[in-house]
Amino acid sequence: MEYILVFGSPHKALKAESILKEAGIPFRLLPAPKLLVRVCDLVISVAVDQLEVSKDALVGAGLKLKAIYSKEGEEYVEV
Repeated sequence: MEYILVFGSPHKALKAESILKEAGIPFRLLPAPKLLVRVCDLVISVAVDQLEVSKDALVGAGLKLKAIYSKEGEEYVEV
C-alpha cells in the first residue's frame, strides 16, 4: 500500500521532490490520479513505512501538506 501526498500546487510538489531526494527517502512523483486532479496536478507517492519520515522531512523544511490519501480499491480516502 502507498500513500499519496498532495500539496495543492505543482510548485510545492516539485519542492517536496527536492526535499525527499535530499533526505534519501524513496518516493515517486506522479501525475495526480483523475479523482485528485481538482486538488493538484502532481502528487508524491510513498510507501507505508516511509510516511512518517516523509512528513517529518517535509514539515522540517517548512513545506505543508494539503492532504494525504490512501487508495482503497478504486477510491482514494483522505487519511
